[in-house]
Amino acid sequence: MRSQKMDALGRMASGISHDFNNLLTIILGNLNPLTELISDELVEEYVAPSISAARRGSSLTKRLVSLARREQFDPAPTDIGEAITEIAKLLESSVPESLTITVEQSDNLPIALVDLSQLEMAMLNLTLNARDATDGRGNIEIRSEPFEMTLDHADMTHLPTGLYVKISFHDNGCGMAPDLSEKIFEPFFTSKAAGSGSGLGLSMVYGFVQQSNGAVFVDSTLGKGTTFSILLPSVELNTKKPLADPSGKKLRSIESTGAISPTSSGLVLLVDDDIDVRRTVRRKIAGLGYPVVEAGDADEALNLIRQIKDISIVISDIGMPGTMDGIGLAHVLKSQFDEVRVILMSGNRSLQTEDELPSDVIFLKKPFEADELRSCLTTTTVDEDDGAENRVKIE
Repeated sequence: MRSQKMDALGRMASGISHDFNNLLTIILGNLNPLTELISDELVEEYVAPSISAARRGSSLTKRLVSLARREQFDPAPTDIGEAITEIAKLLESSVPESLTITVEQSDNLPIALVDLSQLEMAMLNLTLNARDATDGRGNIEIRSEPFEMTLDHADMTHLPTGLYVKISFHDNGCGMAPDLSEKIFEPFFTSKAAGSGSGLGLSMVYGFVQQSNGAVFVDSTLGKGTTFSILLPSVELNTKKPLADPSGKKLRSIESTGAISPTSSGLVLLVDDDIDVRRTVRRKIAGLGYPVVEAGDADEALNLIRQIKDISIVISDIGMPGTMDGIGLAHVLKSQFDEVRVILMSGNRSLQTEDELPSDVIFLKKPFEADELRSCLTTTTVDEDDGAENRVKIE
């Protein structure tokens, strides 16, 4: 029931992030041009703080997307012992000298299949949580060891039996009462003082572990500290059971073609059901020197493409009402108008699966700056197996 509750909260967070990112796209799209129209004094006093706040909001929604487990996930065989040793060095710079971090490793750790960057973020969130629980004075012990999942444990965790890596993260801080221990992985829940945290750090840890097909437990006693235990499946186990996100192909790999004059790329068709978002994005496209036409949904977009032969680039939102969304539109365009380049934009997902989208469609994450838009407009897709050294990634 708790797992189902987290899944429901994740879906809700994904929807919230989509709507909020649309609002941020409008806000930033109007504030940034304003900096060039008014005095530097007014910019510094009023506009710059507003832009900074909007970007913090963008960062928050990105964390919400991660909670909803729709962020890009790139698992690779990882030596957990070596990874934790390196991560611990980074963590030491994130805590005061009065807080000591010690690492203990077993010699026979199995190789695990995880996303190293997300493991680093999970460890950082646990460290910051421990820092606050200890008031920056105490000890953090990180221990990793093999763990054999038996049938009894498998029934409790709903995971397959086999070999796992167990990472124990212990602090000697204030600890938690049992009623708090059951809520800490819920998004926006925090026992800290108002303004001291977003309540998303441990939710992100939960999302990472679930995405890795693992499990996380917490054992805490009020006044005696807290231990988080993370189970990550070994590579051997993962060869028997596919990952939750088994994508083997990155669809956002693109290669720069050098300087391209905007007019040589033809007409841009902008597709979005939100008129305010369209107005903001249209201004950015036009500011880069591209002529623009607009459509409110996929059906209108297809009608325009059939009537206007000069359209060579389509920029479409993913979530739209009507007979098809942006992904459906991309499939139709690639099957019927293969010469048209397609860019999909959204604020609540990072497309990955090969079955979901044609491999030469670029993804642009809302809210975005003009430079990010320019990069998408002046690049072409490359084959996944070619030109690896020249690839850049649009996220």
